[in-house]
Amino acid sequence: MQVKLLSPSQWSASKEKITRFLYRYGDSRITHAGLAALNALTPTRLAAGRSAEGAAAAVAVAVQNGRLAAVAFAEDGGERACLVVVSPEYRGQGTGSALLRALHRRLGRLTCSVASDNASSMNMCFRAGMKAVSLHSGPTGKPTLRFER
Repeated sequence: MQVKLLSPSQWSASKEKITRFLYRYGDSRITHAGLAALNALTPTRLAAGRSAEGAAAAVAVAVQNGRLAAVAFAEDGGERACLVVVSPEYRGQGTGSALLRALHRRLGRLTCSVASDNASSMNMCFRAGMKAVSLHSGPTGKPTLRFER
């Protein structure tokens, strides 16, 4: 499995394919705000250099045998948006955690929110070295954990 961060030109060329992937495999767990942030992502924002707070945004993908296996996106260190989608055949193999680690390296910090009924995503965050730091009500009203690294 190859994990890579997308360049602005790679993002422009693969935006439609990635969006279709998210809708197909996101299991209706991706928030509208997360999808809107990804759809609004410009190559310029993706190319923004690192500051004290890290890069503006990053998109990471996992590819297996030339096929898209997983996608992760974060903007503003995950404060504005953080999402990970792994196709069913690659779940439970550490793919999502590897993508979160790649986002963290690029952005310098990472925050993700996970609904408390999503044990597999919580496990993914823990495996990526993240810590649960607070509990709040998510966009659907569910108890939601805030993870940070």
